[in-house]
Amino acid sequence: MGSILLGIVFVIACQATGFIDNLLPTGKAGMYLINGTVWASFTALIVLLYKQPAGMIAGEVEALISMWYSPLWIAFIFANAIGSLAVSFVAAKYSMEKWWHHILALFLCNVLGNVVVCIGLMGIYQLPVKVAVIEALITIAVCWPLSTIITKLTYDSLKKSNLIQ
Repeated sequence: MGSILLGIVFVIACQATGFIDNLLPTGKAGMYLINGTVWASFTALIVLLYKQPAGMIAGEVEALISMWYSPLWIAFIFANAIGSLAVSFVAAKYSMEKWWHHILALFLCNVLGNVVVCIGLMGIYQLPVKVAVIEALITIAVCWPLSTIITKLTYDSLKKSNLIQ
């Protein structure tokens, strides 16, 4: 039940932040900085709290619904799956008790997800490779640290409150 509720919040938060990003000049260019941070944070939290397949299901539902705000929704299908699997991979190897565990998980989530989005920027928006790579690097540079901080602090708070074991 908790995974369904958090999945619904995830989808709503990504839709809202996607629309907000589209109002900004960076969103119109395909750089979803607010949305990317929210996406990575929720992706990691859902995986850490509910494991797979909850992470994949939430990510794929979000990607399909994102067709209402972004032509990149097709790329999001693959980016969301890869991001979710990246967090699962790190969480299977490490306790997620230390900052560097979250730094690594969110690095992989953001980098791998944004590589896919970069390909989408070139294919869907027809951006030159250099422009798409620069946009992806800016998105990673903003979203990776912010999503890491949000995820680590939220995860630690949930553990401290005994909502998760």
